[in-house]
Amino acid sequence: MNEIYGLPQALTGAETVTIRQEQNGQSALCTMPLSQLIQVITLTALATGLPKDEPTTAGVVWNNNGVVSIS
Repeated sequence: MNEIYGLPQALTGAETVTIRQEQNGQSALCTMPLSQLIQVITLTALATGLPKDEPTTAGVVWNNNGVVSIS
C-alpha cells in the first residue's frame, strides 16, 4: 500500500521532469525543468495546432478533448 507523507504541494515549475524515449531499441533520457517542458508543449501547440485524433505513434503531443497529452 502506498503511504502519503504530507499534503500535495503546489507546482512551481522548478521541478524536474524526466522523459524516457525508446526508438529502434535504443533508450534515451531527457531531464528538464517542468516550466521548460510546458513551454515546449505550448509553443508546439501554438505553432502547429494539435491533432484531435490520438496519434498511432508514441511521443506525439495531441489534443485529448481539451487536455494536452503525449501519446
